Amino acid sequence: MAHKQESRMAIKKLSDGPVEMVVSSARLVEGQYGTQVQFVGVEHGADEETLVYVSERSAVRQIERLSLSLDGCSGESLRFEQVQKNGKTYNNIHRANPSGAVAPVAPSNPSAAKVTVSAPAPKTDIFELYATCLSNAAKMTLAMAEETGIEIKGSDVIAAAATLFIQANRR
Repeated sequence: MAHKQESRMAIKKLSDGPVEMVVSSARLVEGQYGTQVQFVGVEHGADEETLVYVSERSAVRQIERLSLSLDGCSGESLRFEQVQKNGKTYNNIHRANPSGAVAPVAPSNPSAAKVTVSAPAPKTDIFELYATCLSNAAKMTLAMAEETGIEIKGSDVIAAAATLFIQANRR
């Protein structure tokens, strides 16, 4: 008779420091502090699964900024951290690369007016960032045109892309 081996899990608090892991799942759960997203994954070099809980609103916003969905997080290497700014605590989620450095990513949420990027893009990635901004602007303006019935022009897409690109490079 085969015994199912129980996997070991460790709950990590972001207040104790950043957590970088390859995510195996992300799902909504009701927690002590309301609805949260439970991220399950394996930290680099660890032999047990790690659980990280982030408030639903914060997690969904951060995941959308990375052009992901909760279901689309599986297999992604992500870095979770808390930062203090103006006396408030914020949760940040970034893509992480194997070297451990945070990889900046442009957001693709078409309805988002504010763009947040962890750091200015290196010169080699500037074209990729603009291409992402252009793609997001096209999606956003096309969606707005469908909703409102207003005709859009190529210059509208270019202007929206420029706005996203400028905001992304200010951070």
